[in-house]
Amino acid sequence: MTNMRNIKSAKRTQRTRNTKRPTRADRLVTDMLRQVATRDVVVLDDRGGSPRRLAALTYIAVQYGFRYERASRVGQTLQVRLVRDSRPEARERSTAALGRLAAGRAPGMRPGTLKPLPDVAPTVNLLKTRIEFDALDDDLDWRRKAVFMSASAAFMALLLIPAGWTASLAAGFMMAAVFALLLRLEVVRKDRLGRRLRSAGRNSRRTDLRNSLPKRRH
Repeated sequence: MTNMRNIKSAKRTQRTRNTKRPTRADRLVTDMLRQVATRDVVVLDDRGGSPRRLAALTYIAVQYGFRYERASRVGQTLQVRLVRDSRPEARERSTAALGRLAAGRAPGMRPGTLKPLPDVAPTVNLLKTRIEFDALDDDLDWRRKAVFMSASAAFMALLLIPAGWTASLAAGFMMAAVFALLLRLEVVRKDRLGRRLRSAGRNSRRTDLRNSLPKRRH
């Protein structure tokens, strides 16, 4: 509760100091901080489906004691669910971030934007990859998509029968080929995102292992 009161106080200080008209990024951060200050579960959404914006907002929320849980799609809207992190290091991050918020700066971002600073850009990019991967994983599975697309191609072919069998079959095959290509591109994209996440996980484990080793004496 103390952290929540501090967040509200820092937000009031930020509004007092900020005499410029707030940018869209400022409004998004303010809306998110309103949830952070009053809830244990935060849901961020982007109607344009931008994982980049959501990754930046997620990074900021993590600095205030939350952790990423999952991402999903609801129509064209991309959603990210965050939950309050009870670990001591999360509370320490939140305390450190409050000072930056009071100074009018969202942690890790360029002023007035959701563009990450160079030192946190790799972390934000990894969050973006995680969000994209989870959103694809939450989407309709490829079998149901394949059935739907095949049915659509067959229906198109039936509609064109009056124009002749040749035109009907050609249109049906062309539509099926386009759908197959789209499915293949989605599978390839998901595999690429998965490899990136696995590589980041291996690198993180190696770093943790090196940090845990005793220092060599000279």
